[in-house]
Amino acid sequence: MNTKLLKYLCDTPAISGHEDRLIKYVRDYCKKTADDVHVDKLGNVTATYKGTDKKAGSIAFFAHLDEIGLIVKKVEDDGYLRVERLGGVPERTLVALTVNVHTLDDKKYYPGVFGTVSHHITPADKKYQVATTSELYIDFGAHSKQEVLDMGVDVGSVVTYGNSYMELNDMVYSKSLDDRMAVYNLLEVADFLAKKRQKATVHLIFTVQEEFNIRSGTPTFNRLQPDCAICVDITPSCDTPETKGRFDVKAGRGPAVMYMNFHGRGTLGGLLCSPKLNQFMLDVAKAAKIPTQKEVIIGVITDDAFTQHVGTEGIPMSHISIPLRYTHSPVEAAAKKDIELTSKFLIEIAKKYAANKVDLSRG
Repeated sequence: MNTKLLKYLCDTPAISGHEDRLIKYVRDYCKKTADDVHVDKLGNVTATYKGTDKKAGSIAFFAHLDEIGLIVKKVEDDGYLRVERLGGVPERTLVALTVNVHTLDDKKYYPGVFGTVSHHITPADKKYQVATTSELYIDFGAHSKQEVLDMGVDVGSVVTYGNSYMELNDMVYSKSLDDRMAVYNLLEVADFLAKKRQKATVHLIFTVQEEFNIRSGTPTFNRLQPDCAICVDITPSCDTPETKGRFDVKAGRGPAVMYMNFHGRGTLGGLLCSPKLNQFMLDVAKAAKIPTQKEVIIGVITDDAFTQHVGTEGIPMSHISIPLRYTHSPVEAAAKKDIELTSKFLIEIAKKYAANKVDLSRG
């Protein structure tokens, strides 16, 4: 496993709407080997590896580049920053957290910390309460509003979690493993396809703004309209003391083939995966002796909830989930084994897709 690459992907700041560092990286990475690399006006990157058989059709694998974070909404006269969440940031993890405060032009960033009331003078009724974003502030060493502005920080500047990558035994811990693990997987597929083209055309799609609006990949799928697509993202690993029994997916047991996810409220919806595509994937995993899990989950949603509806007839979708502990927190955790197996799984799917002439018809 190329942990150096995974660390680079995790450490690189790329909050929703500000993914340019990673857009450039994956674009340049794939340009060396792909037949075509396209970056659309939103920033979605597509690397296309043309198949050797025009009748074999096309398949797309996709993952999102962006991460969660915060955005500056007010600069106080004494140099503190007030922020709003940008994506699903859990407020209970923010107090005393180290962060990176980015300049408005995104060219550099400064370390900072979320302030917290000194323990010795915290009122008793506040000791067990979670502070809301509106109550929190960031201290990054500035003493006046003008000093903040002179540093290049202003309203609209973004804030990302501090870098935290580390490897402990068979686990990896870092910010933004959601969804940099899957970005890593797609780059592994790119390396494979560079050496050997397959009968089917393979599109590797790196989407933007998933953590903010979940819909930004839609134009890419409208443009490409592949015969089918597989999303690669994370799912909560229910193997920690407080999550045991919630769902069956656990770290270290391989990637999960999803059958349904659903946001759980409102009309955001979710995905019901293509039964035939799922069965094809399970057959591939069995033949390649890749251990897999099965997933049905409420409270999770990603790009494929909307990209399945594009084009004139829609796109059969399936979803591979990598188990992840502590999702959306400043330090997430995954098993190296699961990351490696996901890369192997995608490569085997790419190899077998055209050869098996997968029937995805309905009725």
